[in-house]
Amino acid sequence: MIANANSFRRTAAGVSLVLAPLCLLLGMITDPSEPGVEDPLAYAHNPGAVGVSATLLHYAWVLFVPGVLGLVHLVRRKGVVLANLAGAVTVLGLINFSSLMISDFFDIVLFQALPVAQAEKLMQDAAQPAMVAAWQLPGMIGSFLGLALVAVAYARAGRAGWWFPAGVLAGIAVWLFGASAWNMVLGLGGPVILLVVFGFVGVSLIRMPDAEWSPAPAVEPARA
Repeated sequence: MIANANSFRRTAAGVSLVLAPLCLLLGMITDPSEPGVEDPLAYAHNPGAVGVSATLLHYAWVLFVPGVLGLVHLVRRKGVVLANLAGAVTVLGLINFSSLMISDFFDIVLFQALPVAQAEKLMQDAAQPAMVAAWQLPGMIGSFLGLALVAVAYARAGRAGWWFPAGVLAGIAVWLFGASAWNMVLGLGGPVILLVVFGFVGVSLIRMPDAEWSPAPAVEPARA
């Protein structure tokens, strides 16, 4: 399969669409923060769990990238402009957003080494205008809005029903609201929705014939 460009890229895109939301769900499950309890020392007291959670969340956003590229690849007629633009925005957003997970590791060390008030001030002061404008906002807006728009383009091209973008939008909205409200049910429910809808599409890519993935025949590798 590795020597076959179409099979490898199709399978990689499909597997990524399954693993990305799965990592998001597992990252939320392993987060040591208690729902409804705002404890600034939660990360400092649970460095191992935070490391696992931050790593899973990082790879959730990274793994969405090949999946998004695969979805955009399959939009060939109706919705091509939307797919191309949304795909570019989403990939840039996902790359930016994945890098933000490293702040959790600084959170651990600062709150272990310094008084709470001083550690909180350092974390707040680190939110420089350039970091907010060039990292946080593009990362969040590009990732969340971009994923929904890519799903819209994919459905508009007839590759999936409109349940796909509706499910993506619902999953993101439920997850964001649950995470911000410290609601465990919604905080985990959103990723579950995303796992169902992206997982279904991802499996369909894995099972897709190479001829549908790329109408042009793949070039066979040269033999020695």
